[in-house]
Amino acid sequence: MKQLFFILALAGCNFMSLAQINGSVFEFDQNKKQVGIPSAIVQIKHGEFTSTDSLGFFSLLTAKKGDTLIFSLTGYKTESVILKSIEKPLAVNLSSGVMLNEVEIAYRTSGTDISYLSAMKLEILNERSLMKAACCNLSESFETNPSIDVNFADAVTGTKQIQMLGLSGQYAQITKENMPYMRGLANGYGLTFIPGTWIKSIQLSKGAGSVVNGFESFTGQINTELHDPATMDKFTFNSYVNQNGRNEYNLDFKQAVTKNFSTNWLAHTSFNPLAEDHNSDGFADIPTGRQYNIMKKWNYENPKTGFEGKWGASYLKDERLGGQISKHHAAHSDTLAPYYIGINNEKWELFSKTGYVFRKKPGTSMGLQLSYLNHDQNNYFGSTIYNSTQKTFYANYIFQGIIKTTDNTYKVGASYLDDDINEKFQLFRFNRKEQVAGAFAELAINRKEKFNMVAGFRVDHHNYYGVFYTPRLHLRYAFTSNSILRLSGGRALRTANIFADNAYLMASNRQWTLQPSDLAMPYGLKPETGWNYGLNFTQRFKINYREAYITIDAYRTDFEDQVVIDLDNPNEILIYNLKGPSYSNTAQFEFNMEPRKRFFVKTAYRYVDTRVTYRGSLLEKPMISTNRAFINFSYETRNEHWQFDFTTQFNGSKRLPVRMSSPYGTLYESRSPDFYNLLGQITYLTKFKRSELHIYLGVENLLNYKQANPIVDAGNPYSKYFDASMVWGPIYGRMIYAGLRFKIKELTWLKFKEDK
Repeated sequence: MKQLFFILALAGCNFMSLAQINGSVFEFDQNKKQVGIPSAIVQIKHGEFTSTDSLGFFSLLTAKKGDTLIFSLTGYKTESVILKSIEKPLAVNLSSGVMLNEVEIAYRTSGTDISYLSAMKLEILNERSLMKAACCNLSESFETNPSIDVNFADAVTGTKQIQMLGLSGQYAQITKENMPYMRGLANGYGLTFIPGTWIKSIQLSKGAGSVVNGFESFTGQINTELHDPATMDKFTFNSYVNQNGRNEYNLDFKQAVTKNFSTNWLAHTSFNPLAEDHNSDGFADIPTGRQYNIMKKWNYENPKTGFEGKWGASYLKDERLGGQISKHHAAHSDTLAPYYIGINNEKWELFSKTGYVFRKKPGTSMGLQLSYLNHDQNNYFGSTIYNSTQKTFYANYIFQGIIKTTDNTYKVGASYLDDDINEKFQLFRFNRKEQVAGAFAELAINRKEKFNMVAGFRVDHHNYYGVFYTPRLHLRYAFTSNSILRLSGGRALRTANIFADNAYLMASNRQWTLQPSDLAMPYGLKPETGWNYGLNFTQRFKINYREAYITIDAYRTDFEDQVVIDLDNPNEILIYNLKGPSYSNTAQFEFNMEPRKRFFVKTAYRYVDTRVTYRGSLLEKPMISTNRAFINFSYETRNEHWQFDFTTQFNGSKRLPVRMSSPYGTLYESRSPDFYNLLGQITYLTKFKRSELHIYLGVENLLNYKQANPIVDAGNPYSKYFDASMVWGPIYGRMIYAGLRFKIKELTWLKFKEDK
């Protein structure tokens, strides 16, 4: 069986693309030379969209002959091109929207692009966004985005977690190249397993997602696209170091084997050698450790036959050691062993993606996604041991067609998911094998850029939960081309991984108490189910001849069933199924503008009201800020040599779990204080003929704000009151970092021209 799967994984398929068109978007400079335009929006009319990279290159994965491609960018005239061939690259010249003699018009992106034509509100965080801060991995890629909160999970592991629409990250569907990623054991530490330099872009959508991608999205979807052999830079080297001694090295390169076949390597290694204790509690603020991470990808494209295949394999080894610093322990006890923390992850994965376009049937294609992963995790927190293994197989088949015209498209398909998870926690063993087979259909209707609708429905059979249904609906209406209203709604279901989802709680001596409601279910708990409803309004306008926009979001997540993690007893973690209402309401206002040339300002405010019924009382969920504000400034000098980024985050107070029954209760308030987090970065960039060098210097937590006493009873780590998981703010303090990036570009469109 393993041999059969291995053959399927390498020869089989994955539907990431139906057909692919590569190209470039350019303008002519004062010397009449072609210059690539970065961050131009390229969209198939009513369909997929992307943005050009720093040299103006782009790749559309689902393009087909006869599609209308729309090219747009602030300061330039919008161009529409009918795709007459997918066998050769496309070069498009954008001209200035205002033609003045001896005036050079250049566009710089703020780092986030929004589609105005899609039925879903999609934000694309491009390479410029990822370069605004020290995005060493995926968990740190959202520091300059107001829609995602990033916080330390606890005071001893150095792990960061995210929140979206007032709920923790496991309620968002986090995918890698549109395939499941953050599931099962990866929920605890998986955000640190994708290096920042591997990321080409991040697509962020709030609310109900597409049924094509599954049934687990409660609050939205975060999809990470990694660099592809067909479109990435020829060679990239990146190094990073910070004042904690953390140092990282990334080496990415590609090779064209034939005209249709290419491959790449993505390699990462990082080390954290210093155990520092800046808050003098006897524990290392950030664990020491090392990570080795490598990925190999292959890409095959044959426009003449309509077949395209992508295959890949990856391996990860991540080791962390934290806990008490030996000299501090020796001063307190000579009888008890030091309280050490060890986190060890080993993971390997195979995946394949292929698609086929029916050349004689316009708009018709099919494809298949396949993946298999093996993840071993072995952790210890003092005397608490958690060992687990996950083996997951995933398959997703998609067929796409049209109804009379390309304004009416549909997707139908089937998926299969097999999760085999074995966990050993303290003296208990939990084994489960989930098998889910499903089918789905999705209809997209477009009416002259005025109205869009995407309606989807899927039915799945789960070996534990039986048959369940997932409806999703997205509507878009354009009052004008600059005033867009979107509505969305849909249902979701997921299995709660009570240990992996809450691994940070193991850094305490609380007693885990499980109250099962159905012993036939995983952990004896019913699945989490709920509905998400939302609306978004976007208004685009101009200020001083430069584009600006405001956007207003409002979303509500209503749980039908939920696994409640009750922390209001300082000696216990009580886990049970919801009995009563549970919901999260969020409202966000965002305003973006370019007040001066090459100077971008992004501001946002978000209100969150998340409440859960805890033992009969509807209470505010702990560790979630009710109010959060954000402002980001970005500026580039005219010669592009210097880039400046500065972000201020306001974090409102959070309810803290009740501690009054603890002898340390009087030391802790019922709510955390408000605090600000400031971060900034300066980048120097110099370009050569086909390469560029970036040197950057940055700072996180500029005000050096730290949570006082982040560890309860730190001097007695084996007492029943010891707890390092009650973290609501920064624990390290000011962090200065520096790094460099070196890239060698490949002028793809010139290469194609020379070949021709």
